Amino acid sequence: MSWRTRSSLAWLRGLPGVREGEPLASRTSFGIGGPAEFFLELGRPDAIEAAIEGCCRRGIPYLLLGAGTNLLIADKGVEGLVVRVVNREHTIDGTRVRAGAGLKMMRLARIVADANLRGFEFAIGVPGTVGGAVYQDAGCWGKELREVLVEAEGFVPGAGRQRWTPADLDLGYRTSALRGGALKGALVVSVTVQLQRGDGEEAKELMAKLTRERNESQPIKTKNCGSVFKNPAGDSAGRLVQAAGLKGAREGAAVVSTLHGNFIVNEGGATAADVRKLIEHVMAEVKRRFGAQLEPEVEMVGRWR
Repeated sequence: MSWRTRSSLAWLRGLPGVREGEPLASRTSFGIGGPAEFFLELGRPDAIEAAIEGCCRRGIPYLLLGAGTNLLIADKGVEGLVVRVVNREHTIDGTRVRAGAGLKMMRLARIVADANLRGFEFAIGVPGTVGGAVYQDAGCWGKELREVLVEAEGFVPGAGRQRWTPADLDLGYRTSALRGGALKGALVVSVTVQLQRGDGEEAKELMAKLTRERNESQPIKTKNCGSVFKNPAGDSAGRLVQAAGLKGAREGAAVVSTLHGNFIVNEGGATAADVRKLIEHVMAEVKRRFGAQLEPEVEMVGRWR
């Protein structure tokens, strides 16, 4: 039975600030994807909670959106309600830092360096939000969020506010209970991390060095979703793609980066179907050549059928 009843549609259209048919491509780092059937941009956690609680009661599908990285939205868009989470507050208490889910990781890395805190420099290489980082245990340069995470505050429709330890979140390499486990569909409200006192200027110098290295080795200034594939155990997805001779492989305006094999670039006008076809081609070719099964890190959402 469809959720599209007259009362459900009336409820959606009555949400303050809601927009119908909102384009989503510009809200993703890929610059790809169709519209949200209904769209809200919210900063207050209680407003986000009310929206997703209402969706659950009515059987309306919903998608929580942060910075739109690591995401491939279908060309036909997203059914139901898309909520863009933009709560960006932060507080620092000694060496503990609490940040709203909508705050970008790169921004938080600079904030904590200004406060002479160390241990978060890796986040300068994570383009998404704090909430998104919890969702997939984001990391860079061999360090993951779970290594500094104390707890996350969240909201589960039907159960209310909760506090989650790293164990509750079942954090692992680019996954968590939020992405595919017991907490799927829950909202991350805020995150608390434990850092160390240190020289903030040294932290900034390290982040500048890491950023320079990243700019030289990855197509940072292009439209891309970040790493397309998870690294297989003991190997590198980028190495496998390069060894298979797939750098520069193309489907429409979607191209495997010639700078780094684990990036697909939107040269302008690429469709989600182009990207998906290219991903499948790369996976099949790497499997054929090396017997290695690549697993997508990018999440595909929306109306694919």
